[in-house]
Amino acid sequence: MIELKHITKRYKKLLALVDFSYKFENENVYGILGINGAGKSTLINCITQNVSFDGELNYVDLNIWDIGYVPQELAIYPELSVMDNMLFFASVYKIEKREARVRSMELIETAGLKEKINIKASDLSGGMKRKLNLITGLVHNPKLLICDEVCIGIDPISRKEILAYLKELKNNGLSIIYTSHYLDEVEYLCDKIVFLDKGKLALEGETEKLIKKMSDTENKKADLSDVFINVLRKEGE
Repeated sequence: MIELKHITKRYKKLLALVDFSYKFENENVYGILGINGAGKSTLINCITQNVSFDGELNYVDLNIWDIGYVPQELAIYPELSVMDNMLFFASVYKIEKREARVRSMELIETAGLKEKINIKASDLSGGMKRKLNLITGLVHNPKLLICDEVCIGIDPISRKEILAYLKELKNNGLSIIYTSHYLDEVEYLCDKIVFLDKGKLALEGETEKLIKKMSDTENKKADLSDVFINVLRKEGE
């Protein structure tokens, strides 16, 4: 799906990503983990070609228009209604008007926003804004969805609903790259984990196998937070 070879990104004197190589394969959900400043957002910006960089990026059976991107900052337009936000983003992808309206309605209903369809985005609750932000990234039926902290700052019920929806998309075969500081979200959703530290690939592997290895090493039932702490401890030595 996406192969990165020796990707390096520098912001003046700061090396944000250092000789990063990795292959994201189809029909998997990848969790990108690391502390603030580890290079997660830079990696996403390289994948979506929002920044220039050194190295090689290859899309396999994929192009930039096949990617849906849901940023941490709300990308929706506050003065537009729920439906008009959806139709605007559909127009960006040059989707025919009738198809755009049908697709938008399907997503609005799935997200539980049907009763708010004509309400301005500015008048939605925080959780509803996050749901709208998410489905605008799905309006063109992408092959890959990139989610950057999509559940940040919302109530537990909305968070649970968004995660359940993402799980359903995963089960239907959508490939997802997911970043979050909430490790329980990543453990719940992600098949594979990519740990970044100081712009470098510190550890990668299948989520369940990494957790099992940690459990065996520590002689206790571990979770993703134990793996995360262990990576940081090793990188700090």
